Amino acid sequence: MRPGIKLFVGNVPEEATAEELSELFSGAAGPVLGIALMKQFAFVHLRDEAAAARAITQLNGHQLHGRRIVVEPSRPRPTNTCKIFVGNVSAACTSGELRSLFQQYGTVVECDVVKGTGPSGRSELLHNGLQWELGRL
Repeated sequence: MRPGIKLFVGNVPEEATAEELSELFSGAAGPVLGIALMKQFAFVHLRDEAAAARAITQLNGHQLHGRRIVVEPSRPRPTNTCKIFVGNVSAACTSGELRSLFQQYGTVVECDVVKGTGPSGRSELLHNGLQWELGRL
């Protein structure tokens, strides 16, 4: 685990690089201790609360490659939950449809469909204490 304050950066364009994010955040908030860049989101580690507050104030809603990024404090996953991946989901499937499908088994804490990662897209679902494998919708 990196020291400092961890921020979540959402709606990151695919063409964005870790170097580009590092320059953006260091210009707004000071030294960047580390960056973990995934598809469409990233985690940026800054030195302290003051640096994190500056980054949030200056960069939340900032246009990056035509997309407005979301910058907010990273929140830990609620206890007694697990995150599961559901693959082979139709690109037309919405997070609301997945939520409805899984709600019958327990409380869905978070549900995101991440599109454009393969021929059929993919989804990630955070579900309270259950693991499910979904063949097709």
